[in-house]
Amino acid sequence: MQQSVPPHPFTPERTDPAKLAALRAALLADPAALDRIADLADREAALAALIEFATGHSIALEPEGLRNALRADPLGLERLSQSPVNAVHRPGPRWLPTGLGSDGAQLVIDWAHYGQAPMHDSFFDGTQRRARGHPVSVLIECRTPLGALLDEPGLNPPPRLDGLVFHMSRCGSTLVSRALRAMPGNLVLSEPPPFDEVLQQCAAREDIPLEMRLGLLRAMAGVLASDRDGTVQRRFLKTDCWHAGALPLLRAAFPDTPWIFLYRDPVEVLMSHERMSGSQTLPGPHSALVGIDPVGAIPGMEFTTRVLTATCHQAADHAGVGGGIFVDYASLPAALEERILPHFGIAPDEAGRQAIAASLTRDAKEPNKAFDPHERPTRAKASEQVLEMAERLLAPAVARLRALDRANAD
Repeated sequence: MQQSVPPHPFTPERTDPAKLAALRAALLADPAALDRIADLADREAALAALIEFATGHSIALEPEGLRNALRADPLGLERLSQSPVNAVHRPGPRWLPTGLGSDGAQLVIDWAHYGQAPMHDSFFDGTQRRARGHPVSVLIECRTPLGALLDEPGLNPPPRLDGLVFHMSRCGSTLVSRALRAMPGNLVLSEPPPFDEVLQQCAAREDIPLEMRLGLLRAMAGVLASDRDGTVQRRFLKTDCWHAGALPLLRAAFPDTPWIFLYRDPVEVLMSHERMSGSQTLPGPHSALVGIDPVGAIPGMEFTTRVLTATCHQAADHAGVGGGIFVDYASLPAALEERILPHFGIAPDEAGRQAIAASLTRDAKEPNKAFDPHERPTRAKASEQVLEMAERLLAPAVARLRALDRANAD
């Protein structure tokens, strides 16, 4: 006779899947309650609200079982599984993408509830991680076909982008994003991974009709820029630095959107990467997007410099697409009011100017810290390798950008 095997001592208590399904269905049938619970930033408060909601719908839940069943996936590894789609469209306007996945036959979008809280993080992925790990997002687990994004309600047409921010890396783009975000009514998407994933697909799949690829780019930007709290007046997208290679594609997708490209002294940029390299300077799809073949490449300062050099050359090569200006990091922050805001069609009032000024007193990447200009190493501390790489490779590319900058000013 077969004996029952007792649960392993490390197996956590979990809520019955049938009860989770009942809770999911009840919550989807009550969008107001769903939004209210999703707006609770504190995890324990959200779990308590879910239990109270379930009790009101005669669904008996044990707190510890629910807590374990709705445990967050901080790295987002579950989206790599080939789970089937379970919806055609997102459940509501406060649901935004967290990335692309696959169901084994097609590309899909995974969604999370982002609540109404403003996006104050220096980078979108911080906001994305919190939304993805919220108990409501884990419970609903919404996955739709990528192609259905073209027919997403409320995106016909998608909202207009008011500005694109391109950059060579470590050159003030975060500072510019924070200044734009500080102004009331401005929504700034800072390097959102879901947009990058769609852009890389659209850049690589030339077998797909161009209009479909452009439509996907517009739709992804539009849904990420959804007005979740009813206050959005302008929308800006800060791209990843490797998107310089896709500038013509992005100009075709957003032909009326003005753009800027930020650059910086080559020695200062390489010093920053020498202290801590960015992911874009490692062999892989990011470097490939700016024309660097990653096959057989060895990570290091020379590869880093070649990627940054290619990024700058791509921006210079594509300057003729129109609608853009080039801005030197050294001209910030004055260039914000003198060049960048006018280029984006913004004439800030006194409240807007004060908000921008306040944002500039904080560290761009760590807004809880006051900005300290002495915290950054000076050029005098540059290593011999940085100086050699800058002079031999990166400086000529930056010189092209500087020439274009002067031409813009004239």
